[in-house]
Amino acid sequence: MDFLRGFAILLVIAFHSTKMLSRVDLMPPMWLKDATEFFALYRMPTLMFLSGLLLPQSLKKDTVTYFTGKIRSVLWPYLVWSGVTALVFSRDVSSIQAIVSLLNAGSYLWFLFFIGLFYGFAYFVKRVNPLAIAVVAFVVAVAALFASKGIQVQSRMFYLMSYFFLGAFVARHWDAFLTFVDKRTSLVAVLIAILGGIAAAYFDLKSQPMAVPVVFAFIVGACYLSRKVADKPWAQLPNYVGQNSLKFYVSHFPAIYLFDVLGTQLGLEHSGVLAVLSIFVALAVGMIFSVASEKSVAVQWLFSAPKFQGSRFRRPPAAI
Repeated sequence: MDFLRGFAILLVIAFHSTKMLSRVDLMPPMWLKDATEFFALYRMPTLMFLSGLLLPQSLKKDTVTYFTGKIRSVLWPYLVWSGVTALVFSRDVSSIQAIVSLLNAGSYLWFLFFIGLFYGFAYFVKRVNPLAIAVVAFVVAVAALFASKGIQVQSRMFYLMSYFFLGAFVARHWDAFLTFVDKRTSLVAVLIAILGGIAAAYFDLKSQPMAVPVVFAFIVGACYLSRKVADKPWAQLPNYVGQNSLKFYVSHFPAIYLFDVLGTQLGLEHSGVLAVLSIFVALAVGMIFSVASEKSVAVQWLFSAPKFQGSRFRRPPAAI
């Protein structure tokens, strides 16, 4: 879980390091664009799948504990970092409509917005087979896609919902899934994922419902490989990022932007160098927040609303 979640977050950071260049009037080098587009079909579905794996355990809690935990670990950081987004990117918050636009999945934090909706919905359908919900969500995603003649928020939301509940279904059958993953036939899934990644980079494909077989192949292949390498010394970085995924996720985007602005003002206009350096800056900022949050209650408040029991601070588990 830690390795694969950390790897997915690293892919998101690398992707945004290239997309952010347009905000400072630079074009990403083709090699870096192709490298990030290789994983275009896989980044967010994998994160949704991994988040869904946590759902069955969460649903064992009573109603108050369940929703309080989601408010503290999902809604709170979403609101806090939406405020940071408004400040850093000079977003208009002068009217109710502008604020609603920002909070209605109107920033890079849309993943948290979707996760919050999925967790809320999941509680009311917890007696329904999550695989059935995943199938229905997929059908709705396809219908929305064709109805709008292109990817739109509704289609993307239901598409990613299908992976969230697929993860919940897999969590209920974890031993069987691991038996399936650990077979050498998973190498076929790795090959399919590689071919799908090449196609995504070459044809500039976006995440869409029709990619489900290829994305599932990636998940299976990634699970197979991660179980082989997660305990290797070089895997410490993705493991650490995975353990502190929320901190890296919410902080990386403004960190990359501020670095790019500063870099271009200082005369650093080589897009490849700027993009690569911004990845290291985003990782450094995430690590600083991760370490600082273990020592400071004030920093912890940036990522979860604390629950005080006496004088001791208690944090909910991360939702991503």
